[in-house]
Amino acid sequence: MTTQRAKTIHFESSFKSFHWSLLGGIAAGTMLIALGMAGASGQAKAPAKKTPAKTESKASPAAGGADVAAGKKVYDANGCATCHIISGKGGSNGPDLTRTGADATHTAQWFTVQVGNPKAHNPNSSMPPYAASIKGNDMTALSAYLASLKGSTAATTPKSTLPAVGAPDPAAVAQLEKMGAVVTQIAQGDNHLDVNLHTSGTAVTDSSLAVLAKLPGILHLDLGGTSVSDAGLVYLKSLKGLTALHLEGTKVTDAGLVTVGGLHDLTYLNLYNTGITDAGLAHLTKLTNLHSLYVWQTKVTDDGVAKLKQALPKVEIVQGWDKPAKTISK
Repeated sequence: MTTQRAKTIHFESSFKSFHWSLLGGIAAGTMLIALGMAGASGQAKAPAKKTPAKTESKASPAAGGADVAAGKKVYDANGCATCHIISGKGGSNGPDLTRTGADATHTAQWFTVQVGNPKAHNPNSSMPPYAASIKGNDMTALSAYLASLKGSTAATTPKSTLPAVGAPDPAAVAQLEKMGAVVTQIAQGDNHLDVNLHTSGTAVTDSSLAVLAKLPGILHLDLGGTSVSDAGLVYLKSLKGLTALHLEGTKVTDAGLVTVGGLHDLTYLNLYNTGITDAGLAHLTKLTNLHSLYVWQTKVTDDGVAKLKQALPKVEIVQGWDKPAKTISK
């Protein structure tokens, strides 16, 4: 009995000690919390840990500029200027694009759809779709370029210094138009012509180009995308004043460039997506007025370009949107 009582007293004493210790700990903890709160009210709060802000992937200005520059090359290489005007230069078959990017709805994404499938925006559009021929980075760059066009539409047409030519033969013009050509004067009161057969496709054959001999005043000729071959180019020999020639996507080979090399007034020549090689470029060395040459998606090599640059140091030769134009530093 005595032993049991002693155990009970010991247990109660131990429990009370634990109880007071626990209460003391709680009180001390409460005091520390209170002191901490009091201290926080008198001092600046520690900065809360920040959650990293969500960022959007944006092209740097340099990257954007590169896209625009590349897009200009895609625009030129695909003959877009034959139908569209930018700052007073180009054809009049399609809308003036000088300020097309100023329209808030004309984003790069909008242009990707418009160029790829124009009927998606306008079921009655007469513009051909380019989704199959302009793809990937080319389409991205072209869309960026078009979206960047926000300039002034004001342009002054310089007075022509070209030799005068007589009025174009109406029958020859009618024959071209029957083939699907768009024939326009380059300026009011000037009989020099811009002839665009780009959208005529297989309707243009080698023999059908014989009519060109009756129109010596042609300055700009677009045969891009037609079925013309080397045999058809012989009919261009009489076009001594020709300054711009589009042959992209045709069947022209190195042999045809023998004729082209005799058109000494050429300033622009587009051979994009043709079968020409370095050997063909050798026929162009006498074109001293040539400023722009497109050999994108051909069999031309860097060596061939370098050799032509030695003969024509002022010409800009474009081999692709992702390749800088070949120039010779002085």
